[in-house]
Amino acid sequence: MPGRVIAIDGPAASGKSSVSRGVAERLGFLFVSSGHFYRAFAWGAARDGISPEQAPFWITGRKLEVRRDASGVSLLLDGENATPHLSEATTASMVSPLAAVPSVRDAVNARLRALTAEHDLVMEGRDIGSVVLPDTPWKFYLDASPEERARRRAKEGAVDSVAERDRLDSTRATAPLTIPEGAIVIDTTHLDLEGVIEAVLGRLNAEGLR
Repeated sequence: MPGRVIAIDGPAASGKSSVSRGVAERLGFLFVSSGHFYRAFAWGAARDGISPEQAPFWITGRKLEVRRDASGVSLLLDGENATPHLSEATTASMVSPLAAVPSVRDAVNARLRALTAEHDLVMEGRDIGSVVLPDTPWKFYLDASPEERARRRAKEGAVDSVAERDRLDSTRATAPLTIPEGAIVIDTTHLDLEGVIEAVLGRLNAEGLR
């Protein structure tokens, strides 16, 4: 039966996306990034010329569909495939202000929760274990030193400040970044990707999931 959810949270460049994808592949679960859902709405808002102030009215008429395919999941907003547009500059510029709107967060969280009735999931984000699905027994929080995370971001070609992202994530009024209650904390500073995946799988095995 579907409904098993592994929540993996953490700050920017902690490795949670790559680790979550790897864990999902090993377990045969569906990998889901909450950030992709926010980006899908951000793309739609940019497409429709919607400001964050208009978002509470705009979001009520939106339909976000999730389709599973060979590459994972595709997100369709109002029937249009948003997935190819998630990394566009106009989308990226809209994500943070839109994600700060409570009604947008409510819409994303509702869709994420609905997925638990359809699939076993490895879900990554910044508030999965604390807000979206706090009752899941499998919660992880990945972290790394600010210096290592900044190095990883630079290697990816990103120019945003890890320190600024940390400040915004931890001080926002709605669902701030925090270590979820009961989460297993893994410091990834000195671990490679395979090492972190194995650490997560080892704990899951110890808890009887595998």
